[in-house]
Amino acid sequence: MKGRSRVGENARSMASGWLRNALLVALLGLGFAWEGVAQQRNVLLNYENLSVDSTAHRVYYEQRLYRNPLIGMLELAKPLASTGIDEFVPLYQGVPIARYKLASTIGTTVLSKEERKAWAKTHRFDSRRYKLDFRLQPEFVAQFGFREQTVESKTNLLLQSQLYLSRGLVLNWGVLFPIVNKLDNQTLNVRPAPTYLNQFLALDGTNFMSLSAGLFYNDQYGANVQYRHADPTKNWSFGAEASYTGFYYFPQNGFYYGSPEHLMLLADVAYRMPTHDITIKLSGGQYMYQDRGARLDVIRQMGSVEVGFYAQKTVNGGTGGFNFAIPIPPGRIAQTQRLRLRTTEEFRWEYAYSRGYNIGTRYRLGYQLDALLRQYHQRYLQNQYQ
Repeated sequence: MKGRSRVGENARSMASGWLRNALLVALLGLGFAWEGVAQQRNVLLNYENLSVDSTAHRVYYEQRLYRNPLIGMLELAKPLASTGIDEFVPLYQGVPIARYKLASTIGTTVLSKEERKAWAKTHRFDSRRYKLDFRLQPEFVAQFGFREQTVESKTNLLLQSQLYLSRGLVLNWGVLFPIVNKLDNQTLNVRPAPTYLNQFLALDGTNFMSLSAGLFYNDQYGANVQYRHADPTKNWSFGAEASYTGFYYFPQNGFYYGSPEHLMLLADVAYRMPTHDITIKLSGGQYMYQDRGARLDVIRQMGSVEVGFYAQKTVNGGTGGFNFAIPIPPGRIAQTQRLRLRTTEEFRWEYAYSRGYNIGTRYRLGYQLDALLRQYHQRYLQNQYQ
């Protein structure tokens, strides 16, 4: 009897151990599952205006965190992998750019005018599908000075945001906090950051426009129109830009502006060397201060970084230099379903060898149309995907 009782106790002990192990495994599995769900939710919080077409295995989305569109595309693909979604349509200010299919390679399809109209009809614009997104953007201006002060520079920090008004139409606004000014006589007063309306338009699959009006960078206000023919599957592209601007200034108290006086008319043609993501761009026309001439740019895209060199010859003289565009870490600082604070997705800076002669002078906008669209070129994305 004692032997039988010991056998029964051992059996009950083994069964109890197996039960504990099974419960432990189940709880661990449940924990991992919840952790996976939480991670997926955190990933999806990075995206705005997201809609899934399960029939076509396609997702439409907008992301403002990453300068490099491929990072956002691949990050979104992970939580959607189990749903069979393999086509991605990134939006810019609510406007579709193109259609990308992730397989062994990245397939790119331009969207026709009819497809865009059909999509817009079934996807009504709703500004509530966008976060109140604040971004920190440094602004740095520098040039070589004189013997007493070798480098003359100005450094500001901008807190900027966007208000989505309708499809493609955005109000850019913010506050500028001056830090150091050893460049000009601008006082160190907190003032509005560049504030302007921008309308982004896709006329069809390969023709795009950008219309802007308001207070731009470099203390210029007025109107700017850009057009670009850019097929994301082709190497050639061309475009034109026209603007009419004047000078504005925020003194310690008040606001000053002068009459519009700068007419700028430019055109360009660009060729992309797809193997190395190098773009050669020849542009010319009339710059600010009625200066006319031409400029040659050689631009290399390397992942999330872009580096360029240029040479320029105008009526006012000749010069050259370099420029670059980089993301600013850490990116997302804090976010909720409706609110986000982050660093800017792009910091762009240019250095010119000559100074003080108004050679090919131009002001800066939030984005240049050609720089935006080359980020969505098939070969640029494919070269990284490999």
